[in-house]
Amino acid sequence: MERLVHYALAALFLLGIASAQNVPAVDVFGGYSYFNFDLPASSQTSAQRLNLQGWNVSLNVGLVHHLSIEGDISGHTLSSCGGTGFNCSNFSYMGGPRFTIGNRSSRITYFVHGLVGRDRADLYDVFGTVSDQSIAFAGGGGIDYWLYRHVGIQAGPFDYVYTRHLNSDNVPTQGSVSAAGGIVFRFGGSFPASEPSPKSKGESSSRRWHRNKPAPAESQPPITVASRQPAQPVQPLGSVTARGMQIPSLGVVLGPQEFDGAKILEIVPGGVAEMASLHVGDLIRSVDGRAVKTPMELLAELSDKSGKVRIGILRGDVATETVIVLGSR
Repeated sequence: MERLVHYALAALFLLGIASAQNVPAVDVFGGYSYFNFDLPASSQTSAQRLNLQGWNVSLNVGLVHHLSIEGDISGHTLSSCGGTGFNCSNFSYMGGPRFTIGNRSSRITYFVHGLVGRDRADLYDVFGTVSDQSIAFAGGGGIDYWLYRHVGIQAGPFDYVYTRHLNSDNVPTQGSVSAAGGIVFRFGGSFPASEPSPKSKGESSSRRWHRNKPAPAESQPPITVASRQPAQPVQPLGSVTARGMQIPSLGVVLGPQEFDGAKILEIVPGGVAEMASLHVGDLIRSVDGRAVKTPMELLAELSDKSGKVRIGILRGDVATETVIVLGSR
């Protein structure tokens, strides 16, 4: 019992660190277990098969890819063992590698493992109490069906268990079998982000269980910051100040550039021009393909515009075009 407490405390410790980010994936299983124990014939016992029932707890921590390390503890009992009126019991603790078939995006995963450890049997016969410990090997596998990202149902492990109880009596080794089933929990690790729609890949819709919110389709046109700018309230078309011509709907103060366009002198913080990444010093030279040579011509072109508008600018020696969105008038 003291050893069981130590293992339980270790499991709780690993669960605590697994809840943090950037830690290996940890799966914790707990459930019912059946153990068909091959009791050997000896000077103290008669050969028979004992059907014990109990519990099984396992913890496996991911190492690399599909490989993890597993720790397994189980306990089983049988009342009136062999018709003696006494109870038999079996307790084992083992560890070893586990290989998982499938990944964390799969709803169904399979696993196989090989474990080695110790097995303690407390048996009773007409001669009294027989208690013995033996090295133990277990090999087998099981299936996990994931209801949610972190919770699933496990069928297994279904194991063949090799032991050497009562070896001092020169009895044959024992080949027993065990089967378990219960609930499995996942902690830590990372899940896949989003995946293409099942229709595009021919997948079943059941694969959608683990997905995050899908990313926008590649064919969807990019949305610029300027196009997401909320519609501007109705403002005066423009006014001339000591700084230059102010156009509130565009969020700029402009100056002339020798009949070559309207030069941006100031940009109003949070305005359309700032959202469209226009800079002080940019020279506005066209509106929807129509050339403008002065701030006044620019004001005239914008006077009846609303919605998306193409603005042609000259930045240094580079001519380019950007899209802005003007509020309705």
